[in-house]
Amino acid sequence: MKKYSYILLTVLFVLFLSIDTASAQRITHKKGKTVSNQSRSKSVNGGFKRSTNRPQTKTYNKVTTSNRKITRVSPKRTTTVNHKKTNIGRGNTNVNINIDNSKNVRVNKNARINNRNNRYYNGHRGYYPYRYHPYTPHYYGPHWHPVGFFIATIATTAIIVSIHNQQYHYDNGVYYAQSSSGYTVVPPPTNIIVNTMPEGVENITIGDEHYMYFGGAFYINENDEYKVILAPDGAVVTNIPEGAVEEEIEGDKYVVYNNTYYRPFLQNGNNFYQVVEMEITE
Repeated sequence: MKKYSYILLTVLFVLFLSIDTASAQRITHKKGKTVSNQSRSKSVNGGFKRSTNRPQTKTYNKVTTSNRKITRVSPKRTTTVNHKKTNIGRGNTNVNINIDNSKNVRVNKNARINNRNNRYYNGHRGYYPYRYHPYTPHYYGPHWHPVGFFIATIATTAIIVSIHNQQYHYDNGVYYAQSSSGYTVVPPPTNIIVNTMPEGVENITIGDEHYMYFGGAFYINENDEYKVILAPDGAVVTNIPEGAVEEEIEGDKYVVYNNTYYRPFLQNGNNFYQVVEMEITE
């Protein structure tokens, strides 16, 4: 009987030790998972603070300037200006840049302005003082075309006018010469007469003389008709049409249209052109 009592006590003792060991391991496991609220520290972006034991990532994959050699290679560039185009070569690449030559200034060393006439223009002795401003072609509307412009058919509003047995078609201040394939704009023939003037005519007065100007042409009134004349010396206009060029004479730039020289000047902040007389020099 005693033998069985010892066996029972031994079993109970072993069972007690097993329960005690399991409880101790459970308590230790719970402590390992516990994170104190005080140990958490949030950053301004809502995350947690970086571990002090973690290496700084900014020291990785960076090349310091002290050990880095920088070499800058400039591409070979050559520039050639041939009036209309500029070729820029970069290695094997060619770039063509178109340059507008419509405003190129030509130099005339064989002419000079006639300032010795001592004439008065509306109370002003001689020409107005030169003051350069860039030539900008004036747009006279969709019915006006520059000299050299070609059309296949003429407008029904055009009328036939003639001088020296030569016929022209006149429409809205523009003169056309007919050919087998169509009509080409030509300069207004001097002394030709038309019976209408287009809208936008400038009225000009020099002393007692009255003129009209439109599209680079000057007119006088003769018996209620309008006669094309040579540009009157000293006439002042506000606009010059497309097709003019700038010409430099004795350092000043003049605008030349239909063999007439216009001198740019300013008056009360506005741009004007005055017809001037040129003389040939040796």
